[in-house]
Amino acid sequence: MLIIAGEVSGDQHGAPLMAALKHQQPLTCWGLGGDQMIAEGLEALYHVRDLSVTGFVEVLKHLRFFRHVMHDILQRCREDPPDAAILLDYPGFNLRLGLQLKKLNIPVFYYISPQVWAWKQGRVKTMRRFIRRIFVIFPFEVPFYEAQDIPVSFFGHPLVEQTFELGVRDSFFASQNLDPDRPLLAILPGSRRNELQRHVHPLAGTIKELHKRKPDLQFAIAGLSGLDHHYYQELLDTGLTTLVLDKPYVLTAHADAAIVASGTASLETAYLGTPLVVIYRIAPLSYLIGKLLVTIDHLAMPNLILGERAIPELIQGDANVTAIANAVEELLVDQRVRATMLEKLVRLKVLLGQAGCAEQIAEQIFADLELR
Repeated sequence: MLIIAGEVSGDQHGAPLMAALKHQQPLTCWGLGGDQMIAEGLEALYHVRDLSVTGFVEVLKHLRFFRHVMHDILQRCREDPPDAAILLDYPGFNLRLGLQLKKLNIPVFYYISPQVWAWKQGRVKTMRRFIRRIFVIFPFEVPFYEAQDIPVSFFGHPLVEQTFELGVRDSFFASQNLDPDRPLLAILPGSRRNELQRHVHPLAGTIKELHKRKPDLQFAIAGLSGLDHHYYQELLDTGLTTLVLDKPYVLTAHADAAIVASGTASLETAYLGTPLVVIYRIAPLSYLIGKLLVTIDHLAMPNLILGERAIPELIQGDANVTAIANAVEELLVDQRVRATMLEKLVRLKVLLGQAGCAEQIAEQIFADLELR
């Protein structure tokens, strides 16, 4: 089985799907992925740390590398065709790959829809050409794909079946030399290098500003051991932060509030019930192009699912020190605002469905393959 995940979030969702596939039938998997999929047995041609790039301009700079990755995958498929391919999100790469796999008569399943309902709806025509079935993770996506005549299934969001080993708050605080009697702000600046480069400066300023306003507030950064620590250095140089490596769920679950870069982490934080502020910055040209193409009212995934601006979104120039600090302070100080957000986060969990989606997806894939 060929499985393609080009980002950390795809790796997180691909690993339980691999486990479910192997639980139902013996198979081997190869493709693109990260630590979690590799631990599940993936033979990774390339690691997600080298594949995660965002923004139009940034992707253009890496085109030659991505062509090389595409060539290696297709060459392997020609030499040893897989029984099927599962593509996880990562549309800039996966839609091109899907068309090539179709030419090789390899059945292609898509898991985690590209946000074509938000922008680039022309991509749907491309998807219709090669997708055997798409497995979506939000209920509002089902009628969209049904209208496009693409076989679609929704079994729930993978978050609902994830086991979060959160431990005890006091034990976590002690392990990180944090004071359990003081409030904690979690900072999730992003998992991609270019995200971090754009977020650390305003976040460092926000930390200093919030320290002035609330001297008892503690700050902890959700870091990745797979990234060089210099990406976090400006945050560490404030002298006010603790770097917590590879424990984003534990950190956010035990924090009083969080600042989160838009993406999967914002949904995970909301799912864990921690009040949050979402920020995002990309290259100026990429932002201008995006504004012309995006047709949705909200960027943060929790807001899209809830259908309202339940969580503050501070994007591009709005993601500045004063605005971020004000939004965080309101969540920490104004109990009415905090309670309202917490109520909406409870409703969000209900909308994400029930556990067991990976097993159901695996069962559907094998059923579809038997119909070939």
